[in-house]
Amino acid sequence: MIKLNRTPKPAELTSELQDTLTAEFKLTGKSVWNFDFIKKGLLGFSNDKCCYCEANINEESKYLEVEHFHHKDEYKDEVLEWDNLLPSCKKCNGTKNNHDTKLEPIIDPSKIDPKNHLKYWRYRIKGSDDIGKLTVSVLNLNEQDRLVKKRFEIGNAIQEKLEQLNELTDDYINGIQKNTRRKNRIVNGTKGLMKEGLPSAIYSATSATVILTDLEYDKLKNKLISLNLWDMELIQLEIDLNKTAFKLEK
Repeated sequence: MIKLNRTPKPAELTSELQDTLTAEFKLTGKSVWNFDFIKKGLLGFSNDKCCYCEANINEESKYLEVEHFHHKDEYKDEVLEWDNLLPSCKKCNGTKNNHDTKLEPIIDPSKIDPKNHLKYWRYRIKGSDDIGKLTVSVLNLNEQDRLVKKRFEIGNAIQEKLEQLNELTDDYINGIQKNTRRKNRIVNGTKGLMKEGLPSAIYSATSATVILTDLEYDKLKNKLISLNLWDMELIQLEIDLNKTAFKLEK
């Protein structure tokens, strides 16, 4: 879960249409939010990801459901309030179910930065305070097969890539493969890996956290600095990753 920057509501969602459809929902219970312009607007500010687990909603079996942060059955007047709508995968939406977020608040990632309330520990997410702990519990953010296993696979792949980049860099330093192609392979490979932790990437919080907390990353960074290869793009990428990464639990 990462902080999302909500965009303005779609122009098509006028006050008149919102009032009409809200009245229709109250009368019939019809899913009056299933419009393409609403879904497109939600996916736009989440980079096509679930607002909670960061899965790619465009993947098969993870299709978008319009999530009502304050549950639609309890808070009917907010059924089309733009600030109450979030993009969620079917699994997270179903897991949250009818939890009352007003009586027992959890993290709304469009309003609260999750990294201020969540920490990372061995591919598991843990709350650092009451709202963080309740968020993890309500959304089941440590579901073993769906989420923890996926985080482990991502982390393992990142660690292997960091080791490979360090080996390539050592060969470059030792003169075994000291040419422009090798240099570009190292620098571009490092940038490509770091981009996996940017907000636009799936599971970016996991990727950013693993990258920045791995000892192999520190080794690689120091080597590139010594070679004057740690350029402005890499500096900015590290800044951006720090905005997304969770703190490790001590």
